[in-house]
Amino acid sequence: MRILAVFITLSFLSLSLGAQEDDEEDYGDEIYYDEGITITSTRGEKRLADTPVVTEIISREEIENSSAATVSDILEDYGLMFTGNAMGDYIQMQGMGEDRVLFLVDGRRLVGRISSRIKGETLPLGNVERIEIVRGPQSALYGSDGIGGVINIITKKPEDKLSLSASVSNRFFLPYDDPDTPAEADPKDFDPLLQQDFNALLGFPIGPTRNSLAVEGSRSAFYYNETESSSVLPRILRGKAGLDTVFPLGNTGEMKLGGSFLAMRSDDLTSSRGGLDRRDYIRADGYIEAGFSPQENSYLTLRFYDNFYQRDKDSYNGIMKTWTTGENHENENYAALELTGEYAGFDNWLLTMGLEGAYNSMDKYNLRNNGTFAAVDKEALFIQAERYQEGLYSVLAGLRVDRTSQFGFASAPKLSAMYYLPAGFRVLGGAGLGYRAPNFSDLYLVKDDNPNHPVIRGNDQLKPEYALAFNAALEYSKADLFFGQVNGYYSEMFDEIVHVDTGVPDSLNRAVYDTENIARSYRIGFDSEGRFTILKFAYLSAGYSWLYAYDRTEEAEFFPQPSHTVKAKAGVEHKKTGIAGYLQGRFFSALRDPDTDYDPRFVLDFYVSLDIGAHFRIHAAVDNITGLIDPLGPSTAQSFTLGLRYVL
Repeated sequence: MRILAVFITLSFLSLSLGAQEDDEEDYGDEIYYDEGITITSTRGEKRLADTPVVTEIISREEIENSSAATVSDILEDYGLMFTGNAMGDYIQMQGMGEDRVLFLVDGRRLVGRISSRIKGETLPLGNVERIEIVRGPQSALYGSDGIGGVINIITKKPEDKLSLSASVSNRFFLPYDDPDTPAEADPKDFDPLLQQDFNALLGFPIGPTRNSLAVEGSRSAFYYNETESSSVLPRILRGKAGLDTVFPLGNTGEMKLGGSFLAMRSDDLTSSRGGLDRRDYIRADGYIEAGFSPQENSYLTLRFYDNFYQRDKDSYNGIMKTWTTGENHENENYAALELTGEYAGFDNWLLTMGLEGAYNSMDKYNLRNNGTFAAVDKEALFIQAERYQEGLYSVLAGLRVDRTSQFGFASAPKLSAMYYLPAGFRVLGGAGLGYRAPNFSDLYLVKDDNPNHPVIRGNDQLKPEYALAFNAALEYSKADLFFGQVNGYYSEMFDEIVHVDTGVPDSLNRAVYDTENIARSYRIGFDSEGRFTILKFAYLSAGYSWLYAYDRTEEAEFFPQPSHTVKAKAGVEHKKTGIAGYLQGRFFSALRDPDTDYDPRFVLDFYVSLDIGAHFRIHAAVDNITGLIDPLGPSTAQSFTLGLRYVL
């Protein structure tokens, strides 16, 4: 640990000294708060500075200047993901998590919440341009699941020139040493080739078309505990390929089409006698989209897409030397047709409206009432009007009405406003109604496949749950030197979907829980963030979030996520010399669970990169410097990453 600390200290000193020598030279682009285009919070292109909804952007540069390989990695770096496991990620936004945060890819709904949580490991980052994070209910635009907010993964668009980028990285770990056992780690277990990630993106024009081909792959080996009785981390194989094409439609429009396919295998070694759990994942999506301007100041977009997700779990019994297969299959498919129109023919007004229709189906081994298959069709109408003046104010109102074959109609209005104050201040505020329709597991699940766990039964009479939420934010920015924001929120949940103990055990004396709409709760808190630029090439950033949640039904506080989350980062980005690096930390307060008290967690990471010539970049990273091992993560001590990137 001392050697590691000295290495980090010397690295930062060398970066700072090298930068000071060139203090009077041109540094190229300065570090600044991203004022780029956002599309998530309004469904129209708009400068981030003129968006009336609290929005955060993780840029492509920030993704590349990290050791992240998947969406799970980058959300964890930014404090949005509390922990993850084989079933999915625990995301936290304004006290909401699991299936109350909507995931999109280029505005298209992403399926795969088979256990109420998206598994971000099935979403590599090789073709991601940026990630837009919108806090607060967005059901007025996107319908169900957007109670806590929206995470929209924006992919790179094909360009009209030849381009190529590729990167490869290798991650390795020190031998595992479980602090709760007397056994010591064996240095012979060190594996320099534990995990490798590769991605390549080729852009190429053919005639009038612009095309983009993305290929990604990852592999990791078992990471044994000190007694070699099981693996702390799963063995993973992951591959993905995607193709996107854009070609013009006359002088005022264009057509886009594309698709991707991902296959991933995750093996958990569960015992020294050869017990093995194998999970196979598949993601496949395809889309076709046409956009054109039928007349001046108007634009129409017609889009059809299909998104498919599959998860299969097989188990191997080392004693019996047999596989149990095909008994834990589950897949979901979502096909949608959308028509969206924008009209800007009135001075300082923008009208947006749209129609949507979708067919959502689930095939799962433990659904009741419908055998293993269930489906629902959805239709929606939304309209939004915005009165604005760039650099001064914006007032936005919207309403969405959904109809589903399962529970009928649901509606969600919203109102947002933004105004620039003197001296660099900006205020934002909003109120909205968010809702979440019960998913297939809520409606039809019968979870009774484990003799040691309770039985959970779905309820096909459930109603949607609603949240009435209020947001108020204050921002301050000064040129390219400083940016700060404080965002307070309050949300009241109604008809919350919970599991209720029936009080009548089954024949195996297991507790039986029914899914019901009875709970009512509220969440109150705030998120704060600031960034300060030093000498044009160095920066400090920090953020603090506080959350209080109260269950009105049980009349008691509850802990859906950590009450306190802190993140801090110090870094340099010297464009002249091609040197970049940072030291970042994240703190999560204790998560008090009814059965287990988890300790607070502090995670510290280090990253440094160097440009070599005009095309190459090398980077190195150390994650979890403090060596924390915790049941909620990280589950490993330090990990070290070395990588190389090429850009044509």
